Amino acid sequence: MSVRKRAPAVPLRDILAHQPTFPDRQSPSFRQSALAAISLAAALAVPGPSTAAPAHTSHASPHHHPTRHTSQGTAADNQAAAARRAVAQARAVQQALVARQQLQARDLAARTAARDAARAQARQDTARAAALSEATVDATTQLQQTEQQTAELTDRVAVLRAEQTRLRTELDRDSAAVTPLLPLAARLAHYPADTLLAAPVPPDRAIAGLLVIQGLSAQLERQAGAIRARRAVLAGLDADLAREGARLADLQQRQTAQRDSVARAAEAARQAQQRSNSAATQAARQVEDATRKASSLQDAVNRIEALEKAAEDQLEQAAEAAARAHRADEAASARARAAAIAQGPGPGLSAAPPGRPAGRGAPVAGTIVTGWGAATEAGPATGITYAPPSGATVRTPCAGQVDFAGAFRSYGQMVILNCGRQYRFVLAGLGGLAVTTGQALAHGAPVGRMPDWAGQGTRPTLFVQLRHGGGTVDPAPFL
Repeated sequence: MSVRKRAPAVPLRDILAHQPTFPDRQSPSFRQSALAAISLAAALAVPGPSTAAPAHTSHASPHHHPTRHTSQGTAADNQAAAARRAVAQARAVQQALVARQQLQARDLAARTAARDAARAQARQDTARAAALSEATVDATTQLQQTEQQTAELTDRVAVLRAEQTRLRTELDRDSAAVTPLLPLAARLAHYPADTLLAAPVPPDRAIAGLLVIQGLSAQLERQAGAIRARRAVLAGLDADLAREGARLADLQQRQTAQRDSVARAAEAARQAQQRSNSAATQAARQVEDATRKASSLQDAVNRIEALEKAAEDQLEQAAEAAARAHRADEAASARARAAAIAQGPGPGLSAAPPGRPAGRGAPVAGTIVTGWGAATEAGPATGITYAPPSGATVRTPCAGQVDFAGAFRSYGQMVILNCGRQYRFVLAGLGGLAVTTGQALAHGAPVGRMPDWAGQGTRPTLFVQLRHGGGTVDPAPFL
């Protein structure tokens, strides 16, 4: 009876030779490969019907050759050994895949933990930056009040000095007019009769002269009284100047200390904001670069609005794609971010309280030199121009986010502040900045300071413009 030969066993390593990389354990391809390998190993480990020994082997024909039994036993042993090797290889493959899956899981867990830690740190930094910005508001308000008092006192001192100079000039003139008559007036006061009798004139002329001298004496007395009064006023002015000068020195010293404190707090807030969100910083840099390339202020604001519109459209498209793919969470998140961009980072603007004194909400101390709509060489003014004191601190007229902070064309250092609801304040003409693009600021927080000015040359001014959508509006009701 002939025995059907079984095909030689194929090693598992040859079966897996076409899989140089192992898939993830959770993937369908991994599960299919692993099941195939284990099934193959199990099939090789169990002898098939063609290789099983017949039940009547012990009663084989005496003509059956012993060598045939030997070859059959050797083949079975080889198949069993191959099966054992296949099982061992399958187990090794499985262990390698499990080890790799565990390594990937640990790496994913580490990356997830790092991401969560970075997000938590970003939230903490953002909250700290907001708190620091809020903390600078009171100090900046006090500083602005000090700067306003200093400016007003400086103007008063200048007026006092001008009055002092005028009185001294009048005193010098009156004294020069009276001085030649003083010897005669003194002689007449002591020896009136002798002076008249000694004069070689007729009696009637002498009497007329006496009347003239009496009138002259009265005039001299009035001039002397005026001189004494002016000298008293001048002495009072000197005392006022000394007193106001001391007060001015005290205010200037306090102002310097307040400026240093505000500058340190503003720098801490700026650094905290810079660390808070690299993605937001990158987006802010794109806005800043686009603004720098603008040819005019109108173009700069248009570029910022175009970038916002592009981001909003992109998020809307992402929301629609997620909705088509039935990913409700992603669609809701994208729509929420698109709505946030449309809303803006700030609360918008509201008119100043009616009981607040004019100028109390101004972004800088000083006086207004050009009001909204005033006639200028370029047409009606599109903003308000202030003449601030030297080095005055400039603060935010609203809460919001800095769209741009840097030098821009002929405007000098400029800040564009997004107040939300399509309102933007433009502050131009600063000498130094205390904020960075993308920074969130509280209402009244410092944004920078004006250039120093010693009284020579053109006085630095701050230009304040309020934009709503694509046009300009009067900022006065919101200051």
